[in-house]
Amino acid sequence: MKRLTLLMLILAFLGGSQSLSAPQPKIKIIADQDSAGPEGTNFLSLLMLLRAPQVDLLGITTVSGDQWMEPATVFALWATEITGRTDVPVIKGAEQPLVNSQREQEAREKLYGSYLGWHGSFNPDAPHPKEIWAPPGGFPKVKPKPGRAADFIIDTIRAHPGEVVLYCAGPLTNIALAVSMDHDIVPLTKAIYIMGGSSGGGPELNWWWDPEAASIVLRQPWKEITITPFEAGGQVWSSERLMKRIVSEGGPLANHVKQVYLDRQPPAGTSIWSMMWDELTVASILNPTVIKKSETMYLDVDVTHGPKYGHTVVWKPSADVPEFFLPYSGPRPVDKEKWKGHLTPPAPLHPASVQMEVDVEKFENIFVNLMTH
Repeated sequence: MKRLTLLMLILAFLGGSQSLSAPQPKIKIIADQDSAGPEGTNFLSLLMLLRAPQVDLLGITTVSGDQWMEPATVFALWATEITGRTDVPVIKGAEQPLVNSQREQEAREKLYGSYLGWHGSFNPDAPHPKEIWAPPGGFPKVKPKPGRAADFIIDTIRAHPGEVVLYCAGPLTNIALAVSMDHDIVPLTKAIYIMGGSSGGGPELNWWWDPEAASIVLRQPWKEITITPFEAGGQVWSSERLMKRIVSEGGPLANHVKQVYLDRQPPAGTSIWSMMWDELTVASILNPTVIKKSETMYLDVDVTHGPKYGHTVVWKPSADVPEFFLPYSGPRPVDKEKWKGHLTPPAPLHPASVQMEVDVEKFENIFVNLMTH
């Protein structure tokens, strides 16, 4: 009997050891990205995803935003080539916003003035939407997968119900089209991570460029919504110091980083250094502890086509009825029952975890590790 008990304990221990050492399942991700390149937040975030060993990158869908969709597709394909990941399909997405247009944006600015310096593909000197140019070393040999981004998103989520994380780091046009075509993919999606919007309620390009799309996506009952707002990305910047770390540690991307960040001067009026918005979103998917503080907010986008068109609308939950200065109130105590309806979130919106404070050192270590090992 004692021998049998001892044998059972040994087997249980061995089984437990095996389960502890068993590899964790990879995170299935679709990357929806306005993948401008060869430098910048869009491109570097794709390199992180393509190199992350814990990620099963199911596909990259391209969209216009910082750059038009056609050149963005070229750079997304090039990202798969320089990382040796041409197994990851790249699928073309929306070229234009759902409603907004460059003509309307320019007409609006004549009425109200320009409130956003960077207009992305709507910049007055932006290339033509169909113009493409070669990355360093020439055009990629790999071609985009036939089909449309919205269809790919729908089919992929349905093929992996409850497993797919949507990483959205450009305007949300493709996602809005997908959920409008097949609303049932929303509960089948594991989580949606969105780089966009403002935690303070101001303008930000990804949502400003296609406000209707952003509003459609934010109003869906996703299981989990995580937002990297403009302000969080402002806490981490690319720099010569950071790129020298990557080059000094070596690895397959060291020459790329040296070539595009350290060996060349940008054209006049441009810079190769920027906030690392999209990279931060990727890092937070891989290691949530990179975010030191988050807040629950209910977010939407102003779609009224007035002076605040495209601005983020923020509603924060309140713990209790506000306290008022006595002379401004009546002679009776506050009636909390009557206040209840005013303390509930707007009906169409859903709680989102909005990143507020970043562990900069941890973020930089994650970024350098993915770019070098």
